[in-house]
Amino acid sequence: MKEELKLLGLNDIDIEVYLTLLELGESLASEIAHKSGIPRASIYDILERLEKEGLASYIVKDFKKYFSAAEPEIIIESLEYKKQRIKDILPKLNDIKAQGVRKPIKTEVYEGKKGLQTVMNLILEEKELFVIGASRKSPEVLPYFIEKWHKERKKRKIKVKIIYNDSKKIRESLKDSEARKMLGVKKGWHYRFLHTNYLSPIMTLVFGERVALVNWVKDQPSAILIESKDIAETNKQYILDLWKLAKK
Repeated sequence: MKEELKLLGLNDIDIEVYLTLLELGESLASEIAHKSGIPRASIYDILERLEKEGLASYIVKDFKKYFSAAEPEIIIESLEYKKQRIKDILPKLNDIKAQGVRKPIKTEVYEGKKGLQTVMNLILEEKELFVIGASRKSPEVLPYFIEKWHKERKKRKIKVKIIYNDSKKIRESLKDSEARKMLGVKKGWHYRFLHTNYLSPIMTLVFGERVALVNWVKDQPSAILIESKDIAETNKQYILDLWKLAKK
């Protein structure tokens, strides 16, 4: 029984005093000390700890303190209360753990059309995609794959914010009804234009905790895939800031 009571965070002396209180009922500190065999000088500290745990209380009669043990059922209530308090702080504990343990940055290089297809398929696992430096070259490099990919992306309702390099050729291509239908313009696919002076010739895609730097050279396309929450968040914010400057 004493081992079970230790689950409340009590030590052996606390438990001895609590059991003595249960046995004696309402009693003076001197009586509790005598019955339990614990020095009177220590009794008040122990009773104070029991009070904090909700396991003891006192009343004053004739200028004297009489102590009583809480009903045994209060033990269950105390455990339930502690359990709920721990549940309440679990999100904060997990946040501390997440901040303390950072995943190492992972970098991979993908070459050729098959490599690009692998990277594009990873995007389908996420809910959002942010792109900058787009030049409408993907239909040229991956003509059959990219059409199926867009179909699956729309099916999965992945939201896209994409900033195209601002050129007459790209603007004209986005007026084509078939292209707009394939992309799902205004149905999850939102785009703007930014002057190429702001942009790199390499297209940057941010999805989940990944950043892909894609070179859409037709004969030898390639991609560098970086997996890092911090890098992804930084690039995402950069794209969103430029989105405010970009033209419709």
